[in-house]
Amino acid sequence: MANNDPIFFLNGNYVREDEAKVSVFDRCFLYGDGLFEGVAVWESHPFRLDAHLDRMGAGLRYLRIEPDLSHQDWWEIVRQVIRRNEMSDGYLRIQVSRGEGISSIRWEPRLLRNPKPNVVVIPVPGLASYYAGMGSQSSEDEGLSAIVVSRPRISSRSIPSGIKHCNYLDSVLGAMDVSDCGADIGLAIDEQGFLTEGVAYNIFAVQGGKLVTPPVQRDLLPGITRQVILDLHRAAGGEAEERDIDLFALCSADEVFVCSTLKFAEPVTMIGGRVIGDGRRGPVTRKLHDMLIKEMSEEARNGGKETRENG
Repeated sequence: MANNDPIFFLNGNYVREDEAKVSVFDRCFLYGDGLFEGVAVWESHPFRLDAHLDRMGAGLRYLRIEPDLSHQDWWEIVRQVIRRNEMSDGYLRIQVSRGEGISSIRWEPRLLRNPKPNVVVIPVPGLASYYAGMGSQSSEDEGLSAIVVSRPRISSRSIPSGIKHCNYLDSVLGAMDVSDCGADIGLAIDEQGFLTEGVAYNIFAVQGGKLVTPPVQRDLLPGITRQVILDLHRAAGGEAEERDIDLFALCSADEVFVCSTLKFAEPVTMIGGRVIGDGRRGPVTRKLHDMLIKEMSEEARNGGKETRENG
């Protein structure tokens, strides 16, 4: 049973929400100068935590932020947050900022008010009913409706898309488009008209049983769930390809689905008013959703470690 008074990790301490405070001079608050990871908790264990930590570590090195925590330290922090919150399922947001400083230009540690990174782990317990709803009959019948948002994704030449950074204004603006149109999700294209990703999820198409998704060179976050789905499909003998997809190819697919830490593999049955396939969750999407749930349960039984080398 989830703790109704959640315990957060904040800079070496485990505190309740009213104590989980950072300065108004925190550079993530002022400038989005930081990054985060969203980790699913399943059967009281984090899913693919090593992969999330590897991606976060690469991002921190690129941004030159040094929180002075080892891989083992992160594992212990995550275990403690799960245990202290009695989390059987849910979501953890791990966030690291550069520290405290007022100027966006003077970023060097010697020039900051407080150069020690702010490290936070936010627990969101109890998402089992949400997850179950994605695989329900009503979800299968209806699927998600999508629009193409009005702005192209920010180019990796500006902000590296391989980092899960805290500069999410493009996603917020895309989500506003989605709400204004009464759709469920938003998809983004790049300046050349090729598909990149959703406002907070990766995209897959299925054509003739073949799984296709945009390559990471198309200004998209290399999602952890995205990679798990590719690995599961290939391990089951399926064909998968990372290649450019335009909107015509996407709308002509037999199946389309999005995936993320929170969405698993959720069907998209309408894009810009065009029905995808027969307008229902397709067999490949259903199979991958079920395989992903099984993989998460197997990893939990293995203590939160991947169940095979290529995961």
